[in-house]
Order: sequence, then C-alpha cells, then structure tokens
Amino acid sequence: MAERVRTVRADEWEEFQRFLERSYGHSKGFFTRYYPHIYRTDEEALSSFFVLEKDGRIVSHVGLFPLECVALGCKLTVGGIGGVATLPEERGKGYMSRLLRHVIGQMKERGYPLSALGGDRQRYNAFGWDLAGMKYTLTFTPRSMERAGVVPAEVEEVTPQEASLEVERLLGTLPLRVERRYTLPVIDRPGVRAWLSEDGYVLSKGEAFGPHQILELASPTGKEPELIRAVMERCFCGEVSLQLSAWDEGRLGRLVPSAAGWDAGPDWCYRIVDLAGLLEAYRGWLEARAEGMAPFELSVGVRFQDEVQRATISLRDGNLEVARGRYTDEYYELDALEGVRAFLGGPSRRLGSLSTLLPLPVHIPSLDHV
Repeated sequence: MAERVRTVRADEWEEFQRFLERSYGHSKGFFTRYYPHIYRTDEEALSSFFVLEKDGRIVSHVGLFPLECVALGCKLTVGGIGGVATLPEERGKGYMSRLLRHVIGQMKERGYPLSALGGDRQRYNAFGWDLAGMKYTLTFTPRSMERAGVVPAEVEEVTPQEASLEVERLLGTLPLRVERRYTLPVIDRPGVRAWLSEDGYVLSKGEAFGPHQILELASPTGKEPELIRAVMERCFCGEVSLQLSAWDEGRLGRLVPSAAGWDAGPDWCYRIVDLAGLLEAYRGWLEARAEGMAPFELSVGVRFQDEVQRATISLRDGNLEVARGRYTDEYYELDALEGVRAFLGGPSRRLGSLSTLLPLPVHIPSLDHV
C-alpha cells in the first residue's frame, strides 16, 4: 500500500471537504461556513493542510494554522492545530500520530516557538501538548447588572460586514489578541451578531430570551459592562457569559463587580516547540517583571521523548538574557507536559528564581480557535 504525507492540492478541494465532513460527522460545507478564513483554496492556505494519502486517497489530516499572537505587548507566532481527522475505517493505524510528528517538525522549521490546540488532553499528552494558562468565564444576569448600577449603553445591531472596519480598528486595543489578516471572514460566521456603539463593539452569539455568549468585546472608553447590558436588554436574555484571560486585568477589574459569578479553567492545550525562542519572544516582558530582583543565572531543559531543549536565563544589572543551551550548574529539567505548565501556568514544580517571573501571559480568544 502506497502511503505518503503531503499538502492538499487545489484540484482535490471538494474531495478534501467531503473527507473532513465524513470524519467529523458534520454537514456539507460546514468547514467553509464556520472557518472561512482558514479553509481557503489559495496557495498559502493549501500549504496548511497536511494529509496522509493512502492508495491515492486522503485518509487522515492535521491542519497547521499560524496565529500571530499579541500578549501584553509580546508578539509570537503560535502554530494552531486544527481539523485533526481520520476516516472511521482507517482509525487505529497510527496515521494521526505520523501527521502530528510531521507537523511538529514543520513548526520547528518555520520557527514557531509555541503550539496550541483544542481537544482531549490525554489524547494529545502523548505528543507534548497539555492544558495551561488560565481564563475566567464571567456570567451576567439582569439582577447582577441592576445591583451594580450598570446603565445600558446606546448600541445598534449591524451586519458583520458593516461592523468589520470598526472591529479591525479597535482590535488593537485588546491586550491579548490574535492579529487577523482577514477580519470579515472571522466574524461573518453562522450565529455571530454584531453591535456598534460610540463606546466600542460587541460580537455575540444567541437569540432572544435564551442564554447569550459574548464572543468579543472592545471598549476604549472602559464601558464594557454598559455594552453587555445593552445587548442583554435588546435580546431579552436572562444570562450572558464572557470568557477573558486571567491576564486581562483591566477589563476583569471593570467587569467582575457586575458579574453574577464566574468559573476559572485552563486557557487551551499548548506545546513548547522551541524553549529558547519562546523565552526570547517574552524577554522584554520578563526583564520588566524582574525589576529589582537579585541577579541570577540558571538553565532549564524541557524533555520530549529523546529530545531535550535547553535554555539559559541570566539576570545581571537589570538586563535579562536568554541563550540556547545549558551553561550553568543550576539546572532544572522537566518533561514536556510539566514544562508547558511551568512556563504558561499550571501545576508544576518551581524553577528557582525564574519561577518568580512565571507564568508567561498567553491567550487564544475563542473567535480565533482553529
């Protein structure tokens, strides 16, 4: 049986879509309806779809979609993993494992320091991904808004097409975000509703009287509670939820007083692809956080199977430096899963003085999930 890993060709696009729909059990056209910014047929997009071909047909797929993330001023490209699928009759033959290993190699070649995906933790633990980071899900009710004295803002519901320029303009005010190349396809998806105001914008999901979810919210004037209450009143809904990163301290401070309650949980599943590259992307943020700390120098290793990534971090005279490799006697080695939790937030052991500066801020908003 002839097997090979390759990317999808334009002339087999329809076959590829039918393969995905059958593998997931989704309706025809699901992926292009819900993820039009990802499932495109231009050459750049096609290079993101890695498939395993067996005897001339696609039997398995793993997508690798670069996410240009900004987290409190730090910029890095995160390799988003999505569309992981194998035909029902071809499962259990190691095809997904083969593709994931291939895609990990591609991320290393492309210089992505971090990877992210959604899905079962235990399924992806075997490949180095684990839950990390933290986000809050805030819940609002008319009663909680009333008790907090929140007065609804003036809002107008518009189409996603009418809102796209304002969303694009104000996205940069969010402290943790994904820089989007295609704003309209991201927001013009089934079920997404757009609301504009002089105080910002709201992207929501939900119909009248039912529970409502705020997908994205931006208010340069700090009127987030007022915008949420306006949407609640316009939709006659008794409950609204909103997810925010635990690092989004300013907006949390404005929103928590009007919330009926909240839950906390991990942000997403992450994998460290390049430890030194990850630390370098956050070097300025780490250096600012280290102001006033005593000098230190230590090395850390993150081990995945037979591979160990090592980096040395030193703080001298207020300057923080990152070097690839181990150059100190003080050395901490973690397995890949504990490494993810140690650097991005989760149960882990301490890494000497470096733990004072950790975890690193990271967040992939729900609208940008792949």
